[in-house]
This record gives sequence, C-alpha cells and structure tokens, in this order.
Amino acid sequence: MDFLNRLQPLLQKEGLDILAHSYIALSGLGGVGGVAFQALVRSGVRRFRLAENGIFDPPDMNRQPGATAFTMGRPKLDVYVEWAHAINPAIELELYPDGINVDNIEGFLQGADAYIGVIDAEKGQDVKEKSGKLSARMGIPLFTAGAIGFGALLVNHHPDGMTPATFWSMAERQGRNGGILPMMIAESFHPEIRARIEQGFAQGILSTTAVGANMAGTVLANEVMTYLLQPLGWLDREPLFAPQYLAIDLLNLNMTVSSVED
Repeated sequence: MDFLNRLQPLLQKEGLDILAHSYIALSGLGGVGGVAFQALVRSGVRRFRLAENGIFDPPDMNRQPGATAFTMGRPKLDVYVEWAHAINPAIELELYPDGINVDNIEGFLQGADAYIGVIDAEKGQDVKEKSGKLSARMGIPLFTAGAIGFGALLVNHHPDGMTPATFWSMAERQGRNGGILPMMIAESFHPEIRARIEQGFAQGILSTTAVGANMAGTVLANEVMTYLLQPLGWLDREPLFAPQYLAIDLLNLNMTVSSVED
C-alpha cells in the first residue's frame, strides 16, 4: 500500500509480508498501548485482537495519542478502530470492548503470534497473573512496558524463559526502599523524578509524561517487530527477554540493558 512506501526499502516485501500476516493480541489502549498500536499499524501490521473498556477523559490528554477535545467521553476502542481503518482500510480487528478478564483471556490469546499486555499498573492483577501463565503455556511471548517519568521500562517474557513472577521476585531481592519499583530497577531513573512519582502515587496520582508514554510505546512496538522479523535472518540481535530488561531515562540521556540475575 502507498502508506508503506517509505518502509518498503527497509523491510522489503519479505518483512512487510511477515508483519501483515502476524496476529497481535493487545490489551490496553492507554498512553503506552495506544502509542504501540499506532506504531504497529503504521508499520503494516494489520491483524489485531484489541481489548479496551476505557473512556477518554481530560487527564488522558497529557500522554494518550487518541485523547483530544473531540474524543472526550468516547470509548477509547471506538476511537482507535476509526483511526486504524482510516490509515489502513484492509486492517482486521477483533474487538473486546469489555476488556479482558480471567474468563475470556484464554480466548483472547488463542492463535496470537505475540501478546502486548499494557493494563495500568494498579489494575487487573488477577488477569496479569493468569495471562502470564497462559501465554507461556500457549507458546506466546508477552511484551510489556511502562512509562517512568521521562523514560520507560521494558520487560518481556519468552514462553520458554523467565516468568513475570520470577522476574519481579528476583528484582525485589534488593528491596523497594519505600518505592513503587524494586531498588535495582528504580536506580536507572532520575532520583528527583522518582521521588516526585512517589509523592504523586501517595496522593492517588500515577504521574506520567508524553515523553515517557511515547518512549515506552515506541520501544514496545520496536521489540515486537524485532521478534516477528527474526526469520529474515539479517537482524544482528535477538529480542530482549527476561531476565534482561531495558531502562531508558531521557532526562539523564541514559539507556541500560540489565539483568535481574546480575
């Protein structure tokens, strides 16, 4: 299609065919998920299963690409469906407007080549736990990222590798020091910004920036494509999976790839 003419020299027909035929299950079209979805659609991925039950409201406007004065009060899923069809009329979408839960998550994951799970950090713990186990059992890699201030944290899980529960248990071995992140991960981010995030969280506000959300969604989409394009044979690295994780802090111009096993 014409909208892919600047991508074609980079990925060529073989790469574009892989992306066009891949099936992505994506839960959560917020600041990170919305950015990742847009990047993947604009990269030629056209088969998605989408789960989102949220409504756009004013606090979304500081970081969520679909949030504008014209979309306030509308279901996020409806807005992104309209947007995706406007970019690529051939897009194929299976929709879960009530979101995912412990009862429908298995059907949501069935047949997917990759699962992007970006439900808000403070929500859906039961679903996150079950989806992590199911994705491993079904042979589906789990990709997830979060916005941390002016940066991002990326943690992915291969079905044959370290589980989310094991990853976070190992990360906790240094303690939290009162923070919302384990110490060994938190130290990758600007200390003053971390302190201000903690202050906001104590007041019931999950502090975010457009820079962080865009970075998290971008590295998430990039890693999903890195995984899908492995059969081409010319990529000089494998996708990043736990025990490794990626921490980026643009305020410090710092990017690190570390392991919870170190």
